[in-house]
Formats: sequence, structure tokens, C-alpha cells
Amino acid sequence: MTLFQRAAMEGAGTALLAFTISRAASGQLSSFEQACMIGLSLSLLIHLCGRLSGAHFNPEVTLLLQHQRWGWAGLGRGGVWRECFAYGVAQLIGARVGFALDPLAAAPEPLALGGVVPEFAFSIALFALILVWSHEGRICPFAQPLAGVVIGLGLVVLVVLGGLTGSGLYNPAIALALVARGGEGVLPLVAAQLLAALALMALRPPASQPAA
Repeated sequence: MTLFQRAAMEGAGTALLAFTISRAASGQLSSFEQACMIGLSLSLLIHLCGRLSGAHFNPEVTLLLQHQRWGWAGLGRGGVWRECFAYGVAQLIGARVGFALDPLAAAPEPLALGGVVPEFAFSIALFALILVWSHEGRICPFAQPLAGVVIGLGLVVLVVLGGLTGSGLYNPAIALALVARGGEGVLPLVAAQLLAALALMALRPPASQPAA
């Protein structure tokens, strides 16, 4: 697939994930039911898109997986940064479209600064799980058939523990889309997500280095 096609798939997958989150938050569901709905959606999207686009659906995941494959020096290569940029833009647009597709969406609640520490800790947990179940820059259900199931279940646990309305769901595309809907207190959560990604990039060495 071309970069445009892969980025379009990332945008569509992020839109479906955002729509699911919006419906879960606005429905009469318990926190456990909300978490299961979102985790199942992510799991299905990983199995549908993992072989084609890599099933990132999150700008931080794209950055992490590219770093894990190529290292810091590799991130400066033209093809790598173009993919990071194209995926990131598509994911941001997809998240905004996904929320806009829900006509019954309720206005988001302000996010408290007290959620920054859990957002950082849970982002590290989710990103680390994704790194373990990824392969060559992709979340890889065709190489590891349980990848989607394990990551989906991991997200279920984190949403149950961290809540749905009090977090950025460990995804800056989703968090920033909440700003467009009138959400408040989002930027500190995005900063916590970025710090979590940078911490993992510093702690976990890349699998390979780009050729000289």
C-alpha cells in the first residue's frame, strides 16, 4: 500500500475508535461495559488493519514503533519522518471526525489535573504492552495472532482503573479531539502521554539501527 493509503486507513481506524469512545461515554453503560466496548473495538481494528497500516491509531504509538525499529538516528530519515507525519495528521483528523459522527455526543467533562500522574503511568503501561506485541514497526497480529486480543484486554483494564471521562485515554489524537468538542484540561494529559513515550524511548533500546 502507498503511504497515502496506509495513512487513510489509520485515519479511518482512529475515527472508528473515537466514535466508539463517544458512544460508550454518552450511553447508559457501567464503567466496565464502557471499557469492554472500547477494548473490543481496538482489538478488532488491530486485527483488521495490522497487516496493512500497522494499526497504530495513536501518534505516540507511531513514534514509539518507528523509534523501536530505526532508533533516534532513523527518525530523521525522509521516509520515516514522512510516515510519522502522515500517520499523525491522519490520526488527528480521524479522531475529530469520529467524535463528529456521533450526533448524541454529550459535552465532555473538564479533565482534572489530578489525572496527570495516572495518565503518565497508564500510558507507559499501554505503550510498553504495545512494544512487546509489535514487530518491525507494526502491531502485528499476523506474526503474533494474540496481539489484538492482548492489547485490547490491556486497554480494558486501564480504562476500568483510570476511568473514561477523567483521562485522555492515553492517546493524544483522542485527547486533542476533545478540545475541539469543548473539553478542558486536556493539554496536561497530552504532555503526560508524550513524557511516557519519551521515557520508554529512552529506556528501551531500538531493535535495529539504520544502515550508514
